[in-house]
Amino acid sequence: MWIISMKTGQIQRTAGIAAAAGVALFAAWASGQSAPPAPRFEVASVKPSPPPTGNAVMRRIDGPDPGMVSYGNATLKMLIARAYKVKDYQIGGPDWIDSLGYDVAAKVPAGAAADQVPLMLQSLLAERFKLALHRESKTINVYSLVAGKDGPKLKETDPALLAVDPGRGMNPALGNPAPLPAPGAGGGLPPGPGVRMTMSPNGGRRLSGHMTMEQLTNFMSFFMDRPVLDLTGLKGTYDVDLTFMPDERDQMQSRMEPGMMMAPPPGAAEGVADHISDATASSIFSAVQESLGLKLDPRKSPAEILVVDRAERAPTEN
Repeated sequence: MWIISMKTGQIQRTAGIAAAAGVALFAAWASGQSAPPAPRFEVASVKPSPPPTGNAVMRRIDGPDPGMVSYGNATLKMLIARAYKVKDYQIGGPDWIDSLGYDVAAKVPAGAAADQVPLMLQSLLAERFKLALHRESKTINVYSLVAGKDGPKLKETDPALLAVDPGRGMNPALGNPAPLPAPGAGGGLPPGPGVRMTMSPNGGRRLSGHMTMEQLTNFMSFFMDRPVLDLTGLKGTYDVDLTFMPDERDQMQSRMEPGMMMAPPPGAAEGVADHISDATASSIFSAVQESLGLKLDPRKSPAEILVVDRAERAPTEN
């Protein structure tokens, strides 16, 4: 309401009060509105995985159905990484979040956007595990993947090959790697998009396939003692074939108990290969330089860390 006065200054002051009152009324109205509900799965099952049988610990973080989120024997750390779109090394918390496994099956509501799936997983972790965390900034040791002295030796993958079956390498609905058929023990790159990790009985490893530099550093971060960052500037998809022997700093090796075999990096098909020559396999540092023309450069880098403040080992009932 306007109160008109013959004095100009009084008009201005009255108008200012009215405007302020309008802002206050709007703020009061806005504060009374509830925030939109967080996206949720239509239905979800979360339960501890059964004890492993035999000498293999296998973890699966995807499934063939684009309308489902399906994880088998996934650790809470793996689930947090998916939910918050961070790397494994960006999560801190009690040791058990990286050892205990859980089976998760959740149905994505029809018509849901792909970017809502991580938010649904966040809601699920908070509900079933009572997960609470906070963010910190921390300087950590990393390896930077850079071009070597003589430049990269990489060959770009034929685009026609990548177009043969794009669904093999990625689940477009969830942004997850789709599972690959079990490869044979023969040499050569696997046909079509995808990555495979093979291991010899004596521990030699071969990482091969068609991948971007981001994918390569993600895989390397899984079995090295510190994260690997891509600073190559290379933007394409390349044929990668690395044969190497792990050393005592290998984090994949450090997670293995005597007599156990760890699953390959997420998204990689696994196999036991008799074509890896342990006698000639070099360290991954040498292999990266000799095979790819790249270099692993140790340095420090700032990183955002998610720290788990609270989480229940036993998820609540489905």
